[in-house]
Amino acid sequence: MEIKTQLVQEIDGKPVTKITLVNDQGVSASVLTLGATWQEFLVPTSSGEPKNLILGFDKPSDYFTNSLCAGQSIGRVAGRIDAGRFRLNGRDYQVPQNEKGNCLHGGPQGFHKQNWDYRLEETSDAVSVILTYSAKGEVDGFPGDMNIEAKFTLDNADRFAITYTGKDASQQTLFNPTNHVYFNLGERQDLTHHSFHLLSHQYLETRDDLVPTGKFLDVAGTAYDFRKGQNLGAAIAQIGGFDDAFVVEPSLVEPVGLLKDEESGNQLKLYSDRNAWVVYTMGGLLGGIYPARDKGQEAKEFEAVALEAQFLPDAINHDDFGDITLEPNTTKTYHIAFEYSRAE
Repeated sequence: MEIKTQLVQEIDGKPVTKITLVNDQGVSASVLTLGATWQEFLVPTSSGEPKNLILGFDKPSDYFTNSLCAGQSIGRVAGRIDAGRFRLNGRDYQVPQNEKGNCLHGGPQGFHKQNWDYRLEETSDAVSVILTYSAKGEVDGFPGDMNIEAKFTLDNADRFAITYTGKDASQQTLFNPTNHVYFNLGERQDLTHHSFHLLSHQYLETRDDLVPTGKFLDVAGTAYDFRKGQNLGAAIAQIGGFDDAFVVEPSLVEPVGLLKDEESGNQLKLYSDRNAWVVYTMGGLLGGIYPARDKGQEAKEFEAVALEAQFLPDAINHDDFGDITLEPNTTKTYHIAFEYSRAE
């Protein structure tokens, strides 16, 4: 196994480093200190040329050019907070409203906009990079200060694991991070040959601005039913695309989902210890610079699917969505994992 580091750019006087984790099978994952970003996921192919399975930018500063947050660490809170308002310990809070009057993905100065520090870790069968960031309330607008660790680990079983740890909060605050990775496991610039399986019986009803109403909807008999697996491209065509939170039973032992490209056989099993996966299929792209899997190529609408493990969006305003509070003098760690294989 191997870890490689490379200085790739300087932003605001601080170096941005690319850390590449390589296992004994030739699978590699690259992470940028900017935004604690999962930039590349390369797997071997029969041609000898590695294939990148996720969207990303070569130049770190290009991540500031659009709002896709491709592969970036999102926090303090992933998803939307209704009107940027919530109540903690009898006190009302207002956090930044950066999308249609709501707070999206931790606001305009969330985790994905910061350049993190890092250290490396290696064992006999796994390599890791641990990125660290001290969030300040005066910077991101959330209650109090806290420390965050984002640990990315690649092992020899081709499992890529992400853990987010929040600790040292100066007062009660919120913590519900995710990684906003976008996958396309094949050669095409669409998802027409991808099948998707997700053990979810319900998804959230949302308003037009994608904030949850609080109502759970059954997937049975709809394009949202992935319990037995279905073609993702066909499901997108049926409803015009997904940007939805699916309810799941947390599991780090048995996969809760499977994404597979039927042509190449590339597949990923999904694991998480929280109660939701947000599925976004890249609808409604506007003009501009977008990330890509291959150099010199720009992403197209519906080319990839974002799979974001988290507690249900706007959980702080719904009692039955999950506890996303972080108390002082406590530590919370959340786990996400993607296990790669190639089906015969």
